[in-house]
Amino acid sequence: MFLAICGVCSSGAMAQDRTDGLWRGTGAAALSISSGNTSSSSLQVSADASKATTADKVTVGGLIHYAQSKTLGVDQTTMNKWAGFGQYDYNLSPRAFAFSRLGLEGDELIELNQRASLALGLGYKIFKSERMTFDVLGGVGYMADKYNIAQNIDGKTDTAFNRANIYLGESSSHQLSSTTSFKQRLDVYAGVSGDKAVLVKFSAGLAVAMNSTLSLTVGLTDTYNSKPALGTKSNDAGLFTGVNVKFGSP
Repeated sequence: MFLAICGVCSSGAMAQDRTDGLWRGTGAAALSISSGNTSSSSLQVSADASKATTADKVTVGGLIHYAQSKTLGVDQTTMNKWAGFGQYDYNLSPRAFAFSRLGLEGDELIELNQRASLALGLGYKIFKSERMTFDVLGGVGYMADKYNIAQNIDGKTDTAFNRANIYLGESSSHQLSSTTSFKQRLDVYAGVSGDKAVLVKFSAGLAVAMNSTLSLTVGLTDTYNSKPALGTKSNDAGLFTGVNVKFGSP
């Protein structure tokens, strides 16, 4: 048996941020269950919201993903991770802005208790219209990883790993038609001290409206770590589908 229940919250249809100071956001919740010789279940919940004015913009978001399986009566957790972020943009001109971004995440399966990342810098809005936005960002940052047990990374064994990094990013949103929209974001943290690891995060989502409130979506997330802990993989990707529901101000 397979059961999927998805609920997603989506912001307005236009690509450009509305500068009225009201909160709008997107979110998703998905549950899958299978049974037979091997039974499994998976739950993913995510959300993000933003508020923009002519002077600045605040964006926050988070993700929880948990999955388990049962084979021959033995339960096993196959996914238990969480992440959250916040970003503040201050407009220096109609296209240029300064930003600060804070990210927090954890992953029980790789014993990552907490990874904190901070980035500061400047951004530029290359495209800014009702149907398309495209921003590029660059700056400096700092990242601190804390593990529950000692890990071997790049020949060093410890529970804490810290690094200064160069931050580069880009994000875009596209209103492809009256019913179809697409958005994506890429963040690159290139370490210049400590273990000098490079962390790359990418996310993308496509939404097709069914009516003024609901839409179908498909999303992709991918994280790459150039220097993972010994015994773990560098790449971690996920694909999900859902049903969107608008929330916040219309």
